[in-house]
Amino acid sequence: MSLTIPLLLFIVLIALKTPVFSRRTSPDYFSHKTDVLPDHLSWLSNRRTSSEYSTHGTPRSGGRSSNKNPNIILVMTDDQDVELGSLNFMPKTLRILGEGGARFPNAYVTTPMCCPSRSSMLTGLYVHNHNVYTNNDNCSSLQWQQEHETRTFATYLSNAGYRTAYFGKYLNEYSGDYIPPGWREWAGLIRNSRFYNYTINMNGKKIKHGDDYYQDYYPDLIANDSVAFLRQSKQFFSKKPIMLVMSFPSPHGPENAAPQHQHLFHNITTHRTPSWDYAPNKDKQWLLRYTGKMEPIHMKFTDVLHTKRLQTLQSVDDAIEKLYNELKYLGELENTYIFYTSDHGYHLGQFGLVKGKSQPFEFDVRVPFLVRGPLVPKGVRISDIVINVDLAPTFLELGGIEPPKHMDGKSIFPLLKDAYEQFIKSKEVSKEVRPMRGWRDSFLIERGKLSKIYKDLYSLQTVKPMKKRQLIAGNCGKPEYSSPCKPYQMWECLHDGKRWRVRKCRNKKKKNCWCEDEDDGVFAEYTGRALDPQQQQSGRPADFLGIEGKKTMKPQERRLQRKFLKEHVNQGFRPIFIGSRRKREVLDSRSVEHFDVNGVIGLSHWLDFTVKDSEWSQANSSGGVVWFYEDDLGIGIPESEYSLDQHTGHKISVRSVSKLVQPSGYEPTFHAHGCVALSNNSVICVDPVYYDKKSWRMNKNQLDVVIKGLKSKLYELKGLRRQLKKKRPPSDEESSGYFTQVKDYPVTSGQRCHCADEEEQYSVKAWRTGKYEARQVARQQKEARLKKKEKKNRRKAKYKGFECNAAKMNCFTHDDEHWKTPPYWTYGPFCFCQNSNNNTYWCLRTINSTHNFLYCEFVTGFIIYFDLSSDPYQLRNAVYDLELFKLQDMRRQLNQLRRCKGTEECTIRCQLQDQERQEDYISSYSSKFSEQRRQHKQEKDRSLLSSNKRYQS
Repeated sequence: MSLTIPLLLFIVLIALKTPVFSRRTSPDYFSHKTDVLPDHLSWLSNRRTSSEYSTHGTPRSGGRSSNKNPNIILVMTDDQDVELGSLNFMPKTLRILGEGGARFPNAYVTTPMCCPSRSSMLTGLYVHNHNVYTNNDNCSSLQWQQEHETRTFATYLSNAGYRTAYFGKYLNEYSGDYIPPGWREWAGLIRNSRFYNYTINMNGKKIKHGDDYYQDYYPDLIANDSVAFLRQSKQFFSKKPIMLVMSFPSPHGPENAAPQHQHLFHNITTHRTPSWDYAPNKDKQWLLRYTGKMEPIHMKFTDVLHTKRLQTLQSVDDAIEKLYNELKYLGELENTYIFYTSDHGYHLGQFGLVKGKSQPFEFDVRVPFLVRGPLVPKGVRISDIVINVDLAPTFLELGGIEPPKHMDGKSIFPLLKDAYEQFIKSKEVSKEVRPMRGWRDSFLIERGKLSKIYKDLYSLQTVKPMKKRQLIAGNCGKPEYSSPCKPYQMWECLHDGKRWRVRKCRNKKKKNCWCEDEDDGVFAEYTGRALDPQQQQSGRPADFLGIEGKKTMKPQERRLQRKFLKEHVNQGFRPIFIGSRRKREVLDSRSVEHFDVNGVIGLSHWLDFTVKDSEWSQANSSGGVVWFYEDDLGIGIPESEYSLDQHTGHKISVRSVSKLVQPSGYEPTFHAHGCVALSNNSVICVDPVYYDKKSWRMNKNQLDVVIKGLKSKLYELKGLRRQLKKKRPPSDEESSGYFTQVKDYPVTSGQRCHCADEEEQYSVKAWRTGKYEARQVARQQKEARLKKKEKKNRRKAKYKGFECNAAKMNCFTHDDEHWKTPPYWTYGPFCFCQNSNNNTYWCLRTINSTHNFLYCEFVTGFIIYFDLSSDPYQLRNAVYDLELFKLQDMRRQLNQLRRCKGTEECTIRCQLQDQERQEDYISSYSSKFSEQRRQHKQEKDRSLLSSNKRYQS
């Protein structure tokens, strides 16, 4: 009898076609949802009917009826590449989605890192707008949950009537303590990708899984849960469209393949592209300049890792086939859009980097992108640019929702519709779809957040001028910043007549006294703040405001110069000693071995002061001059590389862009018929100025007028400064009697000191108490850090005697115990540093009918440029091949994208057509003045001939 009742219940459930849940699925799998279930399944949940209102409380408009809205499925892999050929080993996916749908060969991510890229997919925002910069910084943080997670595509679609479900990896730092808003069915992985021994949040309950393949292998679990969700939705909610995300951990580490796939793809070397082990790269960023060729053990590792990655993708390939068959069986295939993509690419040995991502090159930012659906022609290639921020607005438009204006991406539904119309109207079957007119041809690639050193310096440039002044003015009202300085005061605020300035207190001469220098000018305080810390330590001169600093020289050379002057110069002459400089070498810009790194950094500084068309550059000019050097990691760069005027390439010599630092407000521009003066007294001019008398005279007269006006203005300002110094009024505190007990003590000329009376000494005790408490807190924090470090060292005890670390570098170790499934690693431990702290960059990627290039600016000031039409593997930095006006135009476009918000600002359409027109303009000018120069020469020859005839007569 005890067995009869369960058996009868099982037969009844089969007759009612109750959905069968996947392995280890909790009975509360659908416990928190709001859909109304039939009475016989009321044990699953108490549901509420979903609202027909959008996230912001406004009724849906312009959408189709819910029974006509298509189903949407997003299949996402982790770290899958295109350049290394991984998609070619997934035949089922290529057959179902590639031949049965459309392929996008120009699909990219805006940030080649897991959490930032996934956050952009969910929100449709660039990284600089959702502020998830790295896999740790702000990833699934409280700010992300409050500001951005409530506005993902899931919340919009859920409120529009979609049944939403998420299965698989979510964000790297997802803790599993909550269910993200908008998801009705939730089975998210806690933390980073794994195949065994992981924990998931199953609709609010944490479930741990072990290492049994039949119950715990995660890719199969995601596929089974997705199929169960489709069946349940079709049976009980057939009128509701679905939004399903299948986020697989493959081919991310630890690369554990299913047992039936562990014998495949041995000795496959498609990852050995022309850039494989192409190292060192003297013409690229700091990391690649100091990354040498791989050792044999590294080469073997890339081969084995490539094999294991391909093996893990076979489970995804099987899942695509299972998904396709289930949709076909349920009759929903023709009403379902299936999107297949990855969060970013990957590299295995490219440029000597053993493994990883985070680089701006094609192998890390280019991803697979396949689409199948009702209005998608089969087997076509759509060459228009698609990026990860386009997914969210695309899903909303497919769901009948107008994409909000705050999203940076664009819906690709018009591309699919245009391709379908071309396919229908075309009499000949063509696999290539013509690019859509008006679509974007450029986008932004950005990576990383500024480190603490860069953040302190770079904040001068990124804060808008008015906001920065208001912040300083607010702080200067506090008593701890009052002027003059009190005992033990660190900073004081001074008002120069226009705005507040902050400088450090100089306590000297007497105990409990503070002194101020009457001759401390704005320039000294300005340059002291603007100097790079390495310049301050090394004593290198800076060429601020166009003033050439003195060269350091050896004492022996100074003695020789003194001896020479005593013998050959009169006594009334006062010598000024300057250091000698080696003759500038003229090198071939195409030679990678002699690539001028410092010249490129100088070129970047020149762009900082010539591109003045944006708020970004205005902030640069008002925030002070900030120098960034490549050697902020403190790792053995020769001292000679600091000198910007040595070993300069030939194009930099011609353009004279070494030490290109201009004063704030000075805006040199590049004209086709004029000149531009740079800080080192060099000038760039175009030929017409030298051959056309009218143009020459006009330029000279304009310069004379400007110089005369500036001289008179400078004379006036100096007089005003002298008068203000003589008649300096007392501050508000001094006039109100706050410092009545403070006595002035005369010191040396140009200095005034103040000392406190005895009754004010009580403040010293309070100050010391505060400092003691602060030291106690700092000591506790230090102890906590040491404990954390000891724990980390204990975890790495198995690498005893095997060090793998470098200052401010991201390094990894690998040994025989790392992989728990075949094929195993049996070649011993090794270490490799795959990333650096200064690998922060912003890039402009452009693809159209005339251009195909990558232009990047690094936080160190370094610039790279690759023309992918002639150099598809980015082997040579061609920045020296560019004209100056092209660099300026790229900088303007990059600045526009770096600060853009919304679709309109973040879409650049065929901007380089203006460059072509400018090139035509300059070429026409060149031909015109070449003709004038020829006529001028002929007239000169005729006049010379006539003068000779008169002389002979």
